[in-house]
Amino acid sequence: MDTKKAKNEEIEGLNATRRPESLFQIQDLREHSKELFGVKPEVLDGALFGLNQKQVTKSEAKKRIREFLRKEAK
Repeated sequence: MDTKKAKNEEIEGLNATRRPESLFQIQDLREHSKELFGVKPEVLDGALFGLNQKQVTKSEAKKRIREFLRKEAK
């Protein structure tokens, strides 16, 4: 029981100290897409197509790239 309580307190402490992710200009991410994500700029363009934002976090971009690459081609 004590172990479970300690883990919950540890997780709460981590969440309290975590800072929000930085936003990056999509153009900057595109210029460095190979280094950051291991994909060509065209792949990033496809993954972010239709996104009505000029800035995005790296984790959001990675998530969208992963989803884009898993889609079946039509």
